Amino acid sequence: MKKIKISTLVYSLGIALAVLLSVSLFMVYGFSSSHKGADRLKDMFPYPIAFVGYGQAVTYASLSENIASVRRFYETQDFSKVGLRVDFSTKEGEKRFKIREKEILNKMIEDEVIESLAKKRGIRVSKEEVRQNITHKLEEYGSEKEVRENLDRLYGWTVNDFEEKVVMPGLYQEKLQKTFLEESDTSSRAREVIALAEEKLGSGMSFSDVAKEYSEGKTSEQGGELGWFVLEDLAPELRLVVANQKVGIPGESVESVLGFHVVLVEEIKKEEGKQLYRLRQIFARKATFADWLTEKMKEMTIVVLSPEYRWDNERARVEFRSQEMREFEQDLFENTEGDPMFFF
Repeated sequence: MKKIKISTLVYSLGIALAVLLSVSLFMVYGFSSSHKGADRLKDMFPYPIAFVGYGQAVTYASLSENIASVRRFYETQDFSKVGLRVDFSTKEGEKRFKIREKEILNKMIEDEVIESLAKKRGIRVSKEEVRQNITHKLEEYGSEKEVRENLDRLYGWTVNDFEEKVVMPGLYQEKLQKTFLEESDTSSRAREVIALAEEKLGSGMSFSDVAKEYSEGKTSEQGGELGWFVLEDLAPELRLVVANQKVGIPGESVESVLGFHVVLVEEIKKEEGKQLYRLRQIFARKATFADWLTEKMKEMTIVVLSPEYRWDNERARVEFRSQEMREFEQDLFENTEGDPMFFF
């Protein structure tokens, strides 16, 4: 009888635990972040919101901590001095903050990817390196007491939080980026593109049409139209070239840290004692660390479990599942200059 009762009790407890687990999983992964019960469970237990590769996870709790820090930062600032205000209480304010939450999640996933890629290459960040970095920042920004007080006031962080959330990921990225630059040929593709563009210009094709076909960046659709500039506003590598260039004749290609440029000076004028140049550009971008990282993220298995977000492998980014939120985000960035948190 005792054996039967104990086995029955164990079986009943197992069923009850399975039911509780099923209900909690349904609440966590079946409800949006606005559900209070689900939010409490997410904060209490390390439920993952995303898996990065095999074994690495970003949890709801860690995301919630970072969101709270960002909210605290905005709420402790007086943006009225620059004619701006931040308001989370309205429907639009909630949507804007949801966009910020998505970007925080993207950054957390990116940090996990960077650390994983770095460690696969034998890169490690020691506690001593983190401590040296913190010491340098303390010397740069003031006394340790002031830094501690500002971290607590602005973000609710301790120095240890700052080390974990900012310094450690930053050092891993810095070391991995250095390895990328040492191992990668960042210029050959861009050099080939700009050579083709120069060949087309030499054959008589208009600068505008060549820019539309070969130039990279937002200005390509406008035929490379850049607008008016003073020399000081140009990249250092372009200043002397533009200053010595004849109007209406494309210059030779110039290499900068960003890529290769062919510039056309369309017009020169003087205004308020300054010489202004109206420019067009054909630009071929060098391969960047960001490009390389995006390709590596596309190769990885990244799964987002949230009912509000999904992983877009083509862009290697977290995106909203809701069409309404995707359209709101698109409109916001098209019509709002600067930080989308701000109301103008």
